Amino acid sequence: MAFTEEQAKNIKSQLLAQVEQLPNENKDQIKKHIETLDDAGLEAFLKQQNIQVTDQGLQQGPATASEGQEQQTGPETPIFESIIKGEIPSHKIDENPKALAILELNPLSKGHCIVLPKTKTTIEKIPKTAFSLAQKIAKRIKSKLKPEEIKIETFQFQDYPAINIIPVYKEQPLNKTKANEEDLKKLQEKLQLKTRSKREPTKKKGKNLPEISFRIP
Repeated sequence: MAFTEEQAKNIKSQLLAQVEQLPNENKDQIKKHIETLDDAGLEAFLKQQNIQVTDQGLQQGPATASEGQEQQTGPETPIFESIIKGEIPSHKIDENPKALAILELNPLSKGHCIVLPKTKTTIEKIPKTAFSLAQKIAKRIKSKLKPEEIKIETFQFQDYPAINIIPVYKEQPLNKTKANEEDLKKLQEKLQLKTRSKREPTKKKGKNLPEISFRIP
């Protein structure tokens, strides 16, 4: 489903108004996430939240087969879990079997990344390989972007734990801003690990020399 610019703006406006009514301590982060969604991300978000776009506005749906039967919906899927499943697009930097590293859409500074465990857990049980990946990304940021220091800290959003990797630059205060798509793609290209093509094995000299036979006089 492709939205026009006006449709996307209207849908986001309705979603933001609904989020504002939620008794959720993380609603500011949810609102910022909605604001950054492109068409594909917005469609995935609506599908994830079981929301339909109708002429009367946004409605929870679809309707059940039996008219008047109360619809039952499961608990809200954490945004990070949807990113892991590929239901919401992201800008991947690196990954290992246990964790995924992506760029933050609302970074505190240039190169701000997040490491997500691939399986939902608690902050206390974030896998060691996730911290190893965070250290790996931090070294890459240090090498490519030259920050003065890098902060690595855990946090939780919608009960899903993650690791912040925040570069700190001299005389540049941390300030959360919305990153544009072009800047994100450039950073992704710069911070992604470049895979080297395998070289063809060189043939050893003398391997295919003709056999020499010796005659006894």
